[in-house]
Amino acid sequence: MIKTSALAFVLLLGACGSEAPFDAQTVPPQYRGVAEIHHAKCGACHKRVEPGTRTHDKLEKALSKHHKRVNMCDEDWKLMIDYLAQ
Repeated sequence: MIKTSALAFVLLLGACGSEAPFDAQTVPPQYRGVAEIHHAKCGACHKRVEPGTRTHDKLEKALSKHHKRVNMCDEDWKLMIDYLAQ
């Protein structure tokens, strides 16, 4: 039983380290600020939505509850939605 638990733990650690490191230089210049916020903050409470995986409309609807509690100006919020929808 202990060997199985140890193997599961090692596999879990390997999975945690499989995310590619964030490189702001790969992000278009107009989105770099919000991309850094997205990478650093989003995902702390849930799985982070990655750019290009949702439509603009779905993001607007799904993230509307976050807009009320996140300390971002409206312009940055729009950039965040555009960045994720690209």
